[in-house]
Amino acid sequence: MSNDCGCGSKKAAGNAGMPMRDPSNLQTTTEGSAMSDQAPSLTPPQADDTSDSAGSGAADGAPTLTPDSLNASGDGDGGITAWNNDKRVTALWSMNQNRNAWVHVNGVGWKKLANNSDSAVMALTLLGAHAKQAQAPYNYRDEADGMIHEAYVW
Repeated sequence: MSNDCGCGSKKAAGNAGMPMRDPSNLQTTTEGSAMSDQAPSLTPPQADDTSDSAGSGAADGAPTLTPDSLNASGDGDGGITAWNNDKRVTALWSMNQNRNAWVHVNGVGWKKLANNSDSAVMALTLLGAHAKQAQAPYNYRDEADGMIHEAYVW
């Protein structure tokens, strides 16, 4: 049996199949802590105005629609819940932190996805990715905490 793995280095005969690097020697960081509020720092290039069916070609990129409804939230904190309809997702951002995913909504900016459960983050990320890929209408509920808790993509 050859000890050549094809990668240009030879494995020792007694260590066949064992890792060659010791994880204890690798650098560790504290940046991957759970529930971080680190936000994306880059802004994606402006979306093509022709892809936004509601856009009027405004040069400043300001939203052209107002939310269909504004409802006071029932939790007593005086926050506002608003639906934003027919928007377009132009970018997604995430990193190696638990439940830290964001979407960039054209004309609105970066919006954090709800982080109340792993399945919520995963589902909202998949919807955002589909909306970006297809440039499909993205309707979302913006809560008082500034996060997206519900989204519909057509």
